[in-house]
Amino acid sequence: MKLKNPTGTKRIVIDNNDVTTRHGAPLQITLEDFDRGSREFNLEVILKGENAHCEIQGRATAQGEDKKIWNVKQVFEGKNQIGKIELRGTASEKSFLQFDGTAELTHKSVDADAQVREKIILFDEARGKLLPILTVKTDKVLGASHSASIAPVSEDQLLYLQSRGISQKEAENVLREGFLK
Repeated sequence: MKLKNPTGTKRIVIDNNDVTTRHGAPLQITLEDFDRGSREFNLEVILKGENAHCEIQGRATAQGEDKKIWNVKQVFEGKNQIGKIELRGTASEKSFLQFDGTAELTHKSVDADAQVREKIILFDEARGKLLPILTVKTDKVLGASHSASIAPVSEDQLLYLQSRGISQKEAENVLREGFLK
């Protein structure tokens, strides 16, 4: 499932009748937002079925004075479930980019593996905020991890590219595109 320039609220429930649980293939959700404009998006995925597996991969850019906020949540309510959230973004000029990724392992969860990873690179005067949340309400956990990284673009990387005849603007675009892959 691919969502381009997502806005509003979306809720997905994965139960025992879904293809993702019958055949073992994970539900892949791809979020992309590379267009200008301010947006807020809320996604909640409820994993109910045994062996439910959902991977969410999001990529976003904020430019100008854009303000983009994503709240992405996975709720684990079954046995042997796997959930991954990986959000990456770049913000430039005077924009703002925020990712709030959440994995909640409820008391109904048994042997779940949850991962939340968020990264933002900042250019110019842009700002960003990351809030990876991992809530574990059970002792029966296979694995649970979260990480966040937010930093300005590396001056060393820019200098390296510029020393090879690439303009600063082109170097920034190369780093931006590489980071979002």
